[in-house]
Amino acid sequence: MSVFIIYYHQIVPKWGFDVAYKTFEREVKILKKFFNVITLDDVYEYIQGKRSFDKPSVVITFDDGYLDNFVYAYPILKKHKLKATIFPITSRINQTDTVRPTLEDYWNGKVSFNELHRPKPMGKINYEFLTKGHSDEFLTVAELNKMKDVFSIEGHADIHAKVFYEDKILDFYDGKNGHWSAPYAHGESNDFSKLELNYYGFPIFPDKNNLSVRRGFLKKEVKEFIQSLDKAFFQQKKWKEKLKNELQKNFSSLLEFETEKEREERVKKELKTSKEKLESMINQSVNFLSYPFGHYDEKLSRWTSQFFKAAFTTEKDIVRHGINVYTVPRIAIPKDITSFLIRIIQGAAKK
Repeated sequence: MSVFIIYYHQIVPKWGFDVAYKTFEREVKILKKFFNVITLDDVYEYIQGKRSFDKPSVVITFDDGYLDNFVYAYPILKKHKLKATIFPITSRINQTDTVRPTLEDYWNGKVSFNELHRPKPMGKINYEFLTKGHSDEFLTVAELNKMKDVFSIEGHADIHAKVFYEDKILDFYDGKNGHWSAPYAHGESNDFSKLELNYYGFPIFPDKNNLSVRRGFLKKEVKEFIQSLDKAFFQQKKWKEKLKNELQKNFSSLLEFETEKEREERVKKELKTSKEKLESMINQSVNFLSYPFGHYDEKLSRWTSQFFKAAFTTEKDIVRHGINVYTVPRIAIPKDITSFLIRIIQGAAKK
């Protein structure tokens, strides 16, 4: 029988940028009726050949730790007596005792539906965190702990932002493009202390999760050159093409890379401290890691093994006996029910 892991990010009040709560409840009912809904501990034992199942089995997981997971997903899972796992980003968890109203409060007549949280898209939420230092769109410590009767809480690292790893210009920021990680990617530190908020006209390079690559920093002299250009330069037609030519003419390289040793020290420190911080918040051990954005390489999976029992990717496949426990696949769930059905039918049918 097939075993697979699905993952969500947000559950929202109505159909839109992510899975609507009514759609999510329909999906939960389907999973409960036709599958064993199991845990990551069950999967870990299954990989090692210590466990088998009598019908297709699935684990429900959530990445990042958004407030809407508590407001909408948690009451639905609790109502249907199902377990799940949440992988919150440690740095994003709000250090307060605040507990906001949920669907359960609405069902019990304590609040109106309009009083429930109305989430922003996750790109805006993470950009808000980077630029303001916090976002109320993420869970509080109290909310995270309140969810423990349904959710196991596991690691998703601390920084969770993309960085540049190849000195190859793909585009230039023009105010409408680029990833929300830009303030961090163009920043000058490995924490959040020196973000770059003035990055209009800066190059966009190939990027990945900060843990999975040797990080490249945009050179200070390149930044200063771009920022010295008159505003009229960026009003020209084909200004991007002209800027690329200027940079190639004036600089032999644009990124300065950390050494392999520096990367190893940085990554191990983040894995260790994020795990310890999360464990102190929930007063429980944290055994599993979800790689941010699903990105990893052989070095990251090897370093992860020093701190976690297993780690999970975003590679679309089922879980099989004997696979590497540090590259366990998971299947993304789209926002519509039709695509959900296709994904789980495919998962159930795979051998």
